[in-house]
Amino acid sequence: MHDAERSKPSVWPHHLSEPPTFGGRPPDDAGGSPRSGGRRQVVGWIQQAGLLTAIPFVLLVGPMLGYYLGSALDRHWAHTPWGMLIGIILGLLSSARVTIQLIQQARNINDRDE
Repeated sequence: MHDAERSKPSVWPHHLSEPPTFGGRPPDDAGGSPRSGGRRQVVGWIQQAGLLTAIPFVLLVGPMLGYYLGSALDRHWAHTPWGMLIGIILGLLSSARVTIQLIQQARNINDRDE
């Protein structure tokens, strides 16, 4: 190594030529005991939890957005109840569609981990 190279600070320490291991196992190893299912299963549970906690927010945002957009259309075209009602119904339908997609993604994660 040249003197110029030694003087530059290194981003990755030179004594760590390979990525760190977790508990003596390589990072891509499932690890853990057979009862715990290993690290991959824990990551799958975290991914599922993230997807499934999004469902209440999706179910709230869809109808709310439909209400506000429908109310704006009602003010613009003066058809008072219909824009709001159609907006809420479309918001509910789109929220239901996204909810079904989220549940399917969570099932795919579960199937992949088994």
